[in-house]
Amino acid sequence: MKYSFAIKDNEPEIRRLLADNDLHHEDITTARLKHFVLGWNEPKLVAVVGLEIKSRSALLRSLAVDADYRNRGIATRLVGQIEDYARSMEVGSLYLLTLTAESFFNKCGYRPIARDSAPAGIQETNEFRNLCPASAVCMVKYLGAE
Repeated sequence: MKYSFAIKDNEPEIRRLLADNDLHHEDITTARLKHFVLGWNEPKLVAVVGLEIKSRSALLRSLAVDADYRNRGIATRLVGQIEDYARSMEVGSLYLLTLTAESFFNKCGYRPIARDSAPAGIQETNEFRNLCPASAVCMVKYLGAE
């Protein structure tokens, strides 16, 4: 598995992988791809995860692994890579919304919180305001506590 940051040419493949995983991709733009990490089994894109950075917090979003590559630890490694990247960007806390992966993220050290306790910048993202329903579980991981 090879990892890289996304570039604008990857946008169609990223959208396809997110759509195949029933994840929102409507708001993916070239500018947002700056903080996306991709996993490759050359030449195929098999995994993706992204951040929306808001000051010292970030929204972890768009974690997806191709169905043929699941249960190999790829998602766990990708989350570790995006957390390392967040630390390098001086992000202290990562937030996310999930409908289906709460137990996976619990294993990665994320904890459920009240949605309205997320910082204002995180709550103002399109993911929070429009894309994820109120039934989505909000989770946080404080990166400095490791």
